[in-house]
Amino acid sequence: MNKKSKKVSFSKQKLINLGYIIVLFNPVPAGIIFGFILKKNKATNKDGNLMMILSGIWGVINLILTQRLLGL
Repeated sequence: MNKKSKKVSFSKQKLINLGYIIVLFNPVPAGIIFGFILKKNKATNKDGNLMMILSGIWGVINLILTQRLLGL
């Protein structure tokens, strides 16, 4: 029986788009982790930085909106 390793390849643009979707729906933990992963690659270093910044800003906005809506 011959075992072949299967490689999954993603284009750079697909990974970046996936990252922005993650940041939009789950900003703080998943967005920052995915940003660190993208930052390790030289080709996506700037996008990783941008994703981490957007993740932090969107997380703060979510906290402020939640406090206002709940009246805390």
